[in-house]
Amino acid sequence: MHLHSRRRTTLRAATTFLLASLISAGASLPDTHGDLLRAHEAFHTALLNADSATLLRLLDDRFTWTHTDGQVQTKSDLVAAIRDGKLRYAELKTDQETFNEYGKAAVVIGHCSRRYADKPAAKPFDLRYTLTFVKAGGNWKVAAYHTTIFIPGAGQPLQVRLGYPVTAKLLILNADDLAVTHSENVASLAALDQKLITSATVMVPCPWFTEVAAYAKAHPEADLGLHLTLTAEWQTFRWGPIASRALVPTLVGPDGYFYSSVADVVKHAKLDEVETEIRAQIERAKSMGLEPSHLDAHMHSLYASPELFGVFLRVAHEYKLPIRGARNDKPFQGVLPLLSPADPVPDAIFSPGESVPPSGWTDYYVNLINNLQPGVTEIFVHLALDDAETQAVTVNHPNWGAAWRQREVDAISSPAFRKALEDNHIILIGWRDIKKLL
Repeated sequence: MHLHSRRRTTLRAATTFLLASLISAGASLPDTHGDLLRAHEAFHTALLNADSATLLRLLDDRFTWTHTDGQVQTKSDLVAAIRDGKLRYAELKTDQETFNEYGKAAVVIGHCSRRYADKPAAKPFDLRYTLTFVKAGGNWKVAAYHTTIFIPGAGQPLQVRLGYPVTAKLLILNADDLAVTHSENVASLAALDQKLITSATVMVPCPWFTEVAAYAKAHPEADLGLHLTLTAEWQTFRWGPIASRALVPTLVGPDGYFYSSVADVVKHAKLDEVETEIRAQIERAKSMGLEPSHLDAHMHSLYASPELFGVFLRVAHEYKLPIRGARNDKPFQGVLPLLSPADPVPDAIFSPGESVPPSGWTDYYVNLINNLQPGVTEIFVHLALDDAETQAVTVNHPNWGAAWRQREVDAISSPAFRKALEDNHIILIGWRDIKKLL
């Protein structure tokens, strides 16, 4: 294990001055800072060596470890994970520490590179950490450990993190609602093949998911995310959870299907059941050959409360998948403070609302492109044919209905829209590009 420590210039200068003063006064210098350095090294060495006995001695009884995904481990949790073999590192290095002592407390801030023992071929992941010590009985005890993912350049604009100039205009064209109907799949997958869109999101619980999964297997390069689904809004066309209804009873209404409104999800759904279901949807997709490029939520259900979003964010972090978000739109603004600096967040997101008249659909998109600002923007569309199938599914629901979805197809494939993209030097990207940042 390679552990080194670097004190800040000011701290070094202060220590040097204190040493000179004590020597001139004939006093002896206690090895306080040396004890702190040794405790710091012993803690990380114990983690690397899975040394639970040393951790029991080093950790304060009130110790907490706040992980990158927001989960908190206590002293007993960490020691149990070490003893049970659930936490093993093949590599653990720390450097660039700064040490600050405050009487009987101290804070160490540094950078750490790690590799799990069960993934020896994986690339090491980098963390920033804050380690808090308290002095008990003359010895330093570890009181708290806070770790966050370290992403170089995380404070830069997203287009710069993606390797483009700050003036670049990047656009994601994403189609939602794949798997709802065969018609939705026909229109959306054709748009992917023709490069009219750059990505799409899939509703795993819906009837035509197997068709999308077959496409994903045949087109592994396709940029397909998951439109995590907790609602079923259509009047006569319904679906329910992937997980057993016995495991997620609060997610379904009296008819045995998902609730039709987000308000009902917020009112009734238990968070542990939400987590069970969204994990089931991700695992079902992966088991059928669809490796998702990103995650979002049908009808924005998982953004509807901080608690729901917390579950969503934790699962996304575990799977190392970016999630849909934007700085300009109200449904996302309320949860932005829950994100870390490492989470990639586009600048803006757009989709036509009810105020756009049917005759103005293409104009809406052309004007949007003509006024696009530098940064990363997402436009999400809903593509389907205005045929008997879509009409039957969306009956009595003109908003996002059959005619609406056909207008989306016509608008994004129109010569006027394609010319606007070219004239404004728009760079089309997908969610797989953003996933590479994680």
